[in-house]
Amino acid sequence: MDFYLNDIYTVLLMYSISFFGMIMFLDKKRLWIMLEYIINQKYAVLYYRKDTAFLTFLGVIHTLIIFGITVSFYLFSTGLQISHLSFMLIIVALVCFFIIKLLTIYLLALLFDIPDYYRKYYYECTTSLIFCSILFLPIIIFVSYFNNGIIIHNFSIYISYFLGSLYLISQIVMLNRLNLFSISHIFYNILYLCALEVLPCLVLFNVLRLIN
Repeated sequence: MDFYLNDIYTVLLMYSISFFGMIMFLDKKRLWIMLEYIINQKYAVLYYRKDTAFLTFLGVIHTLIIFGITVSFYLFSTGLQISHLSFMLIIVALVCFFIIKLLTIYLLALLFDIPDYYRKYYYECTTSLIFCSILFLPIIIFVSYFNNGIIIHNFSIYISYFLGSLYLISQIVMLNRLNLFSISHIFYNILYLCALEVLPCLVLFNVLRLIN
């Protein structure tokens, strides 16, 4: 519990707040378009094609921080005492997870000569992650500082389940936009979902459980 009351944890959250402040300063419409992610695809179409490498890098750091904190809530509920080292291990596991997942999709796109599919998957995947991080941030701030983190101490498992459900919904939206629920190719789509969506998550889940 001490980790969530530590100055470094506060700095991480301040970074995420500053990141969104910068985004709003650069383009006031961007955040509102992102919040419409569930009902339209404007964000992926408008922004990822023109973002600078530096801004993308800042966004990656922000996303890792938010998802790392979310995962830490679950691990804390299982009895793990979150420390700076364990949090860094969570971040490393998430980095490996996302890199392997995107790299696998990229290689398959090259193999089957469908580069446009990889670009669409990348745009939708990153949009989904940013969308979740927007929703997660105010929730994380509230539960972290309300009454000295008593919500985390007593209800971290429910917080992690709630945030995980939001992520699952965003993934379903993403997969639907990639036409992976199409009846005409349902068998291959089921194989895809098992091999590249469900299985990596199960592997990540088991890897995270090894952190102590």
